[in-house]
Amino acid sequence: MEQKTVVLVAFYNVKALGVRYLETALRQAGWKVATVYFKRFNSRAPSPATEEELALLTGLVAREKPVFVGLSVMSSMYLETVEQVARALKGAGETVVCGGAYASLEPKRLLTMGSDYVLRLDGEKSIVALAETLKKGEDPYGLDNLCYLEGGGVHCNPIGRLEEDLDVYGQPTVNSPNAYLIDEGRCVPGDPQLDTLSYEVIASRGCPFTCSYCACQNLRRLYPAGSKPIRFRSVDSVMAELEEAKRQCKRLVFVHFYDEIFPNTPGWVEEFAAAYKARIGLPFSIWTHPKMVDEQMLKTLKDAGLVEVIMGIQSGSPYIRRDIFHRYETNEDVARATRLIADSGVFWASYDFMLLHPFETAATMRETYELVKGIPGRYELQMHGLNFLPCTDIVPMAVEGGYVSAASMEATLYAPMAEQFSTYWHEQGDADSRRWYELTYLWQFPRLRKQCERWEGSPTDFSGDIDALYEKAKRMEKRRYLRKKAGVVLRRLGLRKHR
Repeated sequence: MEQKTVVLVAFYNVKALGVRYLETALRQAGWKVATVYFKRFNSRAPSPATEEELALLTGLVAREKPVFVGLSVMSSMYLETVEQVARALKGAGETVVCGGAYASLEPKRLLTMGSDYVLRLDGEKSIVALAETLKKGEDPYGLDNLCYLEGGGVHCNPIGRLEEDLDVYGQPTVNSPNAYLIDEGRCVPGDPQLDTLSYEVIASRGCPFTCSYCACQNLRRLYPAGSKPIRFRSVDSVMAELEEAKRQCKRLVFVHFYDEIFPNTPGWVEEFAAAYKARIGLPFSIWTHPKMVDEQMLKTLKDAGLVEVIMGIQSGSPYIRRDIFHRYETNEDVARATRLIADSGVFWASYDFMLLHPFETAATMRETYELVKGIPGRYELQMHGLNFLPCTDIVPMAVEGGYVSAASMEATLYAPMAEQFSTYWHEQGDADSRRWYELTYLWQFPRLRKQCERWEGSPTDFSGDIDALYEKAKRMEKRRYLRKKAGVVLRRLGLRKHR
């Protein structure tokens, strides 16, 4: 009997949870899966595929003889590599299927760059249905979630019912038995996740908030009527995955919960904390939101091993947050949340800010500086720019408001990968805005605050001094990062001893 095979490709992410869930679904349905992790993540200097790497991929695919090759397209930021891969595979005569968050939102672009089909939203059931249909040589055009070109346009079938009980999908494959890493001109067999120090897990899907720069609400608009905006896994399902991760990843010292917002349904946190402490016992981090921070929840999670809370604040300007970012927490909400995090005794807090974008002014940058001055406790600031992403609400806001021209926006949305990442980290803005940006950055270091107070009355008069100290602070940040990591490892040893 001819082997049923599918090749799955993840881009710039060796952990790639979406691909690992699809691998589980296909294997449970009796399919052989070859998983290719195509290039490692590099947020500072990402590079597109080389001809050598494309040849390695097409050669590997030819040996596997799959029914199709599935490309996981989660982000538009690496589209140039996706297009390189899709065109190389099509040139080799392969059938190409795309899925993932970006593919769900913009199927036409992927279909016109070489994909035969696009699957939208949850892919676990639809990828198996497509594979079985193509294997039998049958017409797939009636399948739920499927998009394809027809008559010069794009036809998208209705989205099928979303599974409310996420446990039905099983756990993602922790150790892909037929995996390869293609990077730096080499193809290395074996799952590259296995040597990781940190494991990424999600306990839910969806987000309750409506941030204009994020694709979550746009994906939610695709949901069939009556679908829940957020769906959860059971505690036991999460524990089973993490126990497998501990067995497979021998160097594991840390767990990062990658949920948009960590689950806080009544009873779930308490059950999770008890099970995690008894069965896992590793330090872990979570993402949260100023409106979701709860004192008792933090205490419960800290007792179970919580060592870092990451929270998006994004701006200290109420106008930017509310009218531009569509975030409706107040400065009082932010102050309350940061106070509770500091009072909880959690080892580390990280606060995310998106600054120096086209909507920003020196006045709104100063508001961010003033808000940061009020944040208590030990913390770090994750400060970066705003990347305009296709199909997010902030894109038409910027064009229609005259902040960015339509032509410039189109070029920005689909710029080469290196240019997009450069925009993300590039510190733009006028001189006054940049001084407030640098002062905000400096404030996170307690020993530099007296200098900030001396300069904040008239930053432009101290531009040279601020610039010089800012460069020094960036070097300090690297040393602090190493101390933070060492602290996490020591806590891992302490938790193990406690158990």
